[in-house]
Amino acid sequence: MGVVVEEVDEGQPCLACVDRCPGFTGHEWRYTCQHCKCPRQVHDIYNENFVNIRDRLGWKRQDDPNSQVSKEDTLKYGYTWVPPGLSQDKIEDYMDQLPNHKVPKIGTPGEKYRDMQIILQLPKQDLSEDFCKSLDKEWEKKEFRIFRDLRDQVAMGIGVVKDSTTTTSCFTCKGEIEEGELSVFASKMGADVCWHPACFVCDACDELLVDLVYCIHNQHIYCERHYAEMIRPRCPGCDEHASYMRLIHNSACNGT
Repeated sequence: MGVVVEEVDEGQPCLACVDRCPGFTGHEWRYTCQHCKCPRQVHDIYNENFVNIRDRLGWKRQDDPNSQVSKEDTLKYGYTWVPPGLSQDKIEDYMDQLPNHKVPKIGTPGEKYRDMQIILQLPKQDLSEDFCKSLDKEWEKKEFRIFRDLRDQVAMGIGVVKDSTTTTSCFTCKGEIEEGELSVFASKMGADVCWHPACFVCDACDELLVDLVYCIHNQHIYCERHYAEMIRPRCPGCDEHASYMRLIHNSACNGT
């Protein structure tokens, strides 16, 4: 299936300029506002509908309830996202371990936090060429698809929350995780590697990995944005990752 992105940005207020900006109007190719020149992500962008993270990634949905929670059940629990495969008590246990302002509870700052992290950590222009403004040549599109496919197959995964079967240590903080304690596992890092829920963060930006989506690089975990920037340069103008040759030659895009 294709990547599903339903972001609303047009006319949204700038969180930096406040009333000095009449609302976001996108530049023709830069990821900035025509009015205030601030980056797109500084504006109050939001996702129009309920976000199933597999839809955003363009991954096939899974019927297994241990791999996915329905929209109806998620909202019934009072959240915009919950880790799959857990009882309601376990879900609450997981949420209690996160910073309060980052818990994706409906009607709280945590709901907005998740919304923004989806937009920041999983930028739509990294997920599908349909959202790229500067892939003009067929070889550029082919290069993008190769990067995307290799990333999805080799580096990207979705963490799983479950009870630890042994007493071990958290990969990030090195603190103890007791047997039976709720932990996050990332299979691409190894079957026995796990984290405290609040420690499952991007190694670059230190933010919670939204909906447990991670990428591995040199045995560390990152959000997709920062993983991509270690593999391919990101243009400071259009916020798209690109070949080195395109960055060198496209002076209009890189702001020179």
